[in-house]
Amino acid sequence: MERHRQPFVKSAWTIIILLILGIMYLQTLDTEVPNEATGGSTENVIAQIQAEYVVGVAALTGDLESVASAAAILDTGSIEQRQRFMALMIAMNNSDAAMEAELHLTADLLQAERSLNETQTAIQEGLNILASGGSVSEEQRALLLENLGWFGTFLVSNSEAREGVIQESEQKVVTVGILFGIVCFFGVVGCIGLLISLVQIIYSSVQSSMGDSNSNHGIYAEVFAIWLVAFLFLTTAAGVLSFVVSDGNLVVGMMCTITAFFVSLVVLGWAKIRGVSWEEMCRDIGWTRGKGLFREFTIGVYGYAMTLPILVVGILMTLGLALLQTEHLAQSDPFAGAEGAHPIIVDVAHGGFEVRVFLFLLAAVAAPIIEETMFRGVLYRQLRSSTQKFGLLFSIITSVLITSFLFAAIHPQGWIAIPALMSIAIGMNLMREWRGTIIPSMIVHGMSNGIVISILFIFLS
Repeated sequence: MERHRQPFVKSAWTIIILLILGIMYLQTLDTEVPNEATGGSTENVIAQIQAEYVVGVAALTGDLESVASAAAILDTGSIEQRQRFMALMIAMNNSDAAMEAELHLTADLLQAERSLNETQTAIQEGLNILASGGSVSEEQRALLLENLGWFGTFLVSNSEAREGVIQESEQKVVTVGILFGIVCFFGVVGCIGLLISLVQIIYSSVQSSMGDSNSNHGIYAEVFAIWLVAFLFLTTAAGVLSFVVSDGNLVVGMMCTITAFFVSLVVLGWAKIRGVSWEEMCRDIGWTRGKGLFREFTIGVYGYAMTLPILVVGILMTLGLALLQTEHLAQSDPFAGAEGAHPIIVDVAHGGFEVRVFLFLLAAVAAPIIEETMFRGVLYRQLRSSTQKFGLLFSIITSVLITSFLFAAIHPQGWIAIPALMSIAIGMNLMREWRGTIIPSMIVHGMSNGIVISILFIFLS
């Protein structure tokens, strides 16, 4: 009895494509507002990370005069960000740079035919007083602290406290530098591994472990389409539920989101309903031990190293797109900010210890398990089977690129981050092709997310 009907695959892919296009369109809308629960936006948090890095590097090199040129990237974008740059310059005893930034701001306001609102005007007055060597009132001091965040604290602190902030930034840069050095070592090992793997592929000593194609694999397009709908619904419902139950408590919100992630795997039952046995499905989607858990785990670490050179290429492409976007926006709207940041960094910046624990579990445990199951397991299996008739090389390249693009597109960083996200996804797809099991790609995913969020924890502690 035939268990698979081709029209279901076409219908499933229609749903997938429409949903992905809808997600990408929503990400182009400028809908971000400051998070009242946490007191900030992604732009503010990124600005703080950049400022602490610049201050820390300047302290390490002993060249505090270089802060102005190194931090010049902050003198763009929104009015709030530019005022933070001015605060940083004044705090670093470079009032001239702050005054130049004010002139830059005034010129852009005239060009855009805009003006400062009441709060921005009051902040600017306080900054001008401090830049000229004066002192602000307690009311103005409170205003700067409330609206400028870390920059306000750095600005209005006494010399001893300010020196403490500089030393703290220096320590963070050293810690992140050590971590970066370890990652670079992995990257060197990965480059060597990629070259060795390329030679092995040429001499056919490395082969695919995906197994034979099967007409029943078309069912997995249906499974993925259903999962995508369920995932969007469940994660949205989790956010709403956290507000209803706890008025937006971040800990409760993280718990609800993690639960939604794992509950979404219920859709795998659709394969059973369509006639695929549990054992067959586990084999198809890579829910296997491979050649042993320890060996696959170790290969996953090795795979992370080999993915790093690919990731570097993706990051460079993303930086290039960000530069082009910044130049384009500067011509049309000098106060527009760039995309490319995950909104989770706001929660990292303002959440307590419990929030950070759950964020780490979400990023480094839940996301790798669920996303690898659905993208590298379910979706990649279906694509490989449906394209196998066109030849092995074409099938692998097409399946890797499509799966990687869809994986990148569903993330909230926006279209600018797609090259970087695709690059890490390409590495994970190749690990799936090589090993058959998705354990190594889960390790790659978990290590990547874990390292990134650890760096955020360090800078935002």
